[in-house]
Amino acid sequence: MNLIMSKKFSNDVEPRKTRSNDVSSQKKFRKKVSSLKFGNKEIAELLRNISAVYQIQGANQFQIRAYDLAADAIEHFSAELKDLWENNQLNTVPRVGDNLQKYLSEYFEEGRVKHFEEVLGEVPEGMFEFLKIPGVGPKTAHKLAESGVVSIKDLENRIKSGWLVKKGFSGKVLQSTLRGIEEFKRKSDRILLPDALEIAKKVIDYLKTKDCVERADTSGSLRRRVETVGDIDISVSSEEPEKVIDHFKKTPSVERVVESGEKTATILLTNGYRVDLMVQPPERYGSLLQHFTGSKLHNVHLRSVAKDKGLSLSEYGIKKVEDKGRQFSEDLMLKVRSEEDFYKKLGMDYISPELREDKGEIEAALNHKLPELIELKDLRGDLHTHTSWSDGQDSVKDMADAAKSLGREYIVISDHSYPNLKFDQRIKEIEQYNYSSNNYRVISGLEVNINADSSLQVPDEVLKKHQLNLISIHTSFRQTADEMTKRIISALNNPYVHILSHPTGRLLLEREGIEANWEKIFKFAADEGKMLEINAHPNRLDLTDTLVFEARRFGVKFTIDTDSHQTQHLDLMEYGVSVARRGWITPSDVINTLPYNKIKDILNFEG
Repeated sequence: MNLIMSKKFSNDVEPRKTRSNDVSSQKKFRKKVSSLKFGNKEIAELLRNISAVYQIQGANQFQIRAYDLAADAIEHFSAELKDLWENNQLNTVPRVGDNLQKYLSEYFEEGRVKHFEEVLGEVPEGMFEFLKIPGVGPKTAHKLAESGVVSIKDLENRIKSGWLVKKGFSGKVLQSTLRGIEEFKRKSDRILLPDALEIAKKVIDYLKTKDCVERADTSGSLRRRVETVGDIDISVSSEEPEKVIDHFKKTPSVERVVESGEKTATILLTNGYRVDLMVQPPERYGSLLQHFTGSKLHNVHLRSVAKDKGLSLSEYGIKKVEDKGRQFSEDLMLKVRSEEDFYKKLGMDYISPELREDKGEIEAALNHKLPELIELKDLRGDLHTHTSWSDGQDSVKDMADAAKSLGREYIVISDHSYPNLKFDQRIKEIEQYNYSSNNYRVISGLEVNINADSSLQVPDEVLKKHQLNLISIHTSFRQTADEMTKRIISALNNPYVHILSHPTGRLLLEREGIEANWEKIFKFAADEGKMLEINAHPNRLDLTDTLVFEARRFGVKFTIDTDSHQTQHLDLMEYGVSVARRGWITPSDVINTLPYNKIKDILNFEG
């Protein structure tokens, strides 16, 4: 992922003159810019819009790149820019140069940036909505807006009616745009897993400040660690639900209370996300947590198991069902304080939340054959990271030292194989680090692009110099399934290639993955000893959990890696572990659970 680029790019950008006949457009954009929120995502979107206008105008590529890189850095930065500005710390944000810091200061002070208004005023306002469609670039978006298309819905209608073809648009481009619209519509308002977890943590920490809250947990798809979630669900154990509900309604950053009852409530936060709360007394909490965590299919199957045992399940507990009339009796309620107790009462082993998707976990739990799922502590190294040699932010030493501080035994520095990368100098720097470090090893690696014709970005002579080589797809995503399958297998067949990284190429909420015959790829990988990556970066989480589950059945071995582009990304590993657990992966399925000496033997390198 190209999150952070080399420091040779600057964000110092000179203002551009505005067209004199666009005063009304400037006024529209002044209103739009001043109404934007000050969140990092909104600021990143604003900078990308500036970049889009520069692309239309044919501005200097370094100028365009500067805004794109700054937008990426800001969107993924751990602290809010407005907070940093208030503490005079904007200079701590990578890729934000002096000139851009001045613009951001103006933005926070005035709610508008005169230079941005001038730039945005040079194009039709509606074009920026079209940039949200996967595959639509600035020039196409601009042309669509200039043609009179006013919205994505209008665009869809005009494509289907043939109106745009008559206006001179390519039929092939329009069909691709139509697919992009369908993809855009599927995104909805989902939240990335780490963002949802962070919001939930803040709410739970606040709830726990009240003594009447005995326990609080996430539930729903968030607790199952699904890659994106809708609403955020929280369960609470308490003998005083009224006090908990009242406390919950006063959560910091609450915009409004959507609904409130005796044991449930829903609030809307200022960031636009909903949080649902459910409260039960301690003796029923296990049932509540299980009921609102398990997927619908898992719970339906579980109720069938319970019925055969003369039991009925609900969020209120487990009840014995009397034979006569199958009537409920309150005195037959079984106390279930924990989920472990819940599954035990059904004669089953405890099922981890990540597995509750009705993929055979219930049968396995009944027969005591659930897998021993991988945990974060099992991982000994990270096999996919980037440094300032390519598009990373930090040096080899910085990345290695940071990984070591996290308790890892080794790290692979796998910079992108850019044609201008000084491979020998980089390897020498890695060797020098290893020479000075007795108890920690850096493995020299490369991440190599698979070209559209199945060739690799660099020749075998370059691959041979490195101890580990990952291959990945960064271009030509829309090839047919057959073309993509041949492309991947051909690249994997190279004797110097070890790992297929972020195999589907997806970017969550941004770009869907490639189409390919995955069974064929999995079989080839298993037969030839090639490994597939579970990329832990929250924007990727790739392989997907469903494909991990399938690949495991073929005997494929995996790696779980962070794809870090700066030191702070190195602690993202837990999200890759979540994907692996949802795919039923055990420590023995993952090669970077092995110590360095065994990794050396598998990869067959010296050092």
